[in-house]
Amino acid sequence: MTDQIQSLTQLKQRMNADLFDLSGRVAVVTGGSSGIGKAMAAGLAHYGAKVVITSSNSEKCNAAAKELKQIGAQVLPLPADVTQTDQVTAMVERTVNEWERLDILINSSGIYQGTPAMEMTPEEWQRVMSVDLDGAFYCCQAAGKAMAAGGQGSIINITSLSGLLGYAKEAAYCAAKGGLTMLTRALAVEWARLKIRVNAIAPTWFYSPISAHVLDDPEKLADKLRYIPLDRVGHGDDIVGAAVFLASDASNFVTGQILGVDGGKFAMLGEW
Repeated sequence: MTDQIQSLTQLKQRMNADLFDLSGRVAVVTGGSSGIGKAMAAGLAHYGAKVVITSSNSEKCNAAAKELKQIGAQVLPLPADVTQTDQVTAMVERTVNEWERLDILINSSGIYQGTPAMEMTPEEWQRVMSVDLDGAFYCCQAAGKAMAAGGQGSIINITSLSGLLGYAKEAAYCAAKGGLTMLTRALAVEWARLKIRVNAIAPTWFYSPISAHVLDDPEKLADKLRYIPLDRVGHGDDIVGAAVFLASDASNFVTGQILGVDGGKFAMLGEW
């Protein structure tokens, strides 16, 4: 009975705490200069985290940081190309030197290539793999070392339903995101003893500058919505809750999971 009372007391204490509070924590968001990456960076900052935004485009990186600072965020722009290990290592080292720790990594950098498999060039294939899979691994590796030194951490990889399902003209993208899905699970197992949790978010169509050419077309939009039970595409705010959950103590017993933020699309698979 004593053990039960103690357990209930601990549970009450945890429920009284703000499980989503990120105060004092430091996060790196790759691809944080636009789209869902910027939305997640803003979300983490809102819950108290200091945020490093990194992007290969230094101008966009600095502009995004300036915008977030205007809403009170503690943010540091550190431009880096995630496909270059020396730049990734330098970015992580600069983060730790500046803020003395690294607690959260969101791998949001990614590119899309919609080319039929028989027409895809080696350069197109390698470019997608280099950014979407290799770059994510390099960031996990560098951040993982810093997190291990600090005794804990949370890594959130942004994969896709294309990492779980096959789509025509997406051979490279599906392969890269499928690899990222399995990388998430492998690292979750390998790094659990280091108290580093590794999870992923798998979004469906989200409105962003990259997807605007599709979603601004009424006919194409209608086609996409046929497969989304909630009957709309995602917007930046829709992914923030999932990111904050996986970054915070609210998910401290969650690792190796792929969280779909997809309006019910994956659940509808049997109806296709």
